[in-house]
Amino acid sequence: MMLELIGEMILCLVVALLIGFLIGWFFSKALNAEEYDIDYDELSVREDEHSSQIKNLEAKYKKEKEQLSECDKKNRELKGELMKKINLLQNTSNTLQEIQKKHGNNTTERIAELEAMLQQKDIELLEFETVLVKAEETIEKLKAQKDK
Repeated sequence: MMLELIGEMILCLVVALLIGFLIGWFFSKALNAEEYDIDYDELSVREDEHSSQIKNLEAKYKKEKEQLSECDKKNRELKGELMKKINLLQNTSNTLQEIQKKHGNNTTERIAELEAMLQQKDIELLEFETVLVKAEETIEKLKAQKDK
């Protein structure tokens, strides 16, 4: 009878030990799962932030590429206009020289007019050259920003 009682007590202690072990094991798993959930949540937030940054950078790149294309187009247009002005200036200069050869110094007033026209064309040519230089500088800046 005493041995039965001792046997039942040992059996109860072993069962209590197993139940305690199982409860502790379940609690540790639950706590670890919460920690992993937090880590996964943080990683998810970081991934979302990185995705939005990449999208913003892609949009910025596309916009800058479009601006560069527009500047290249404008540069070609300005070069064309400059070439037209240069040709016009050369033609005017040639005309002035021909008139000077034909009429000599007798028509000084006409020569003065033509020289004034030539000076005006020179001023226009300088203006177009500055516009062209500015356009090329803008293109170079955009290309340098693109390379960064």
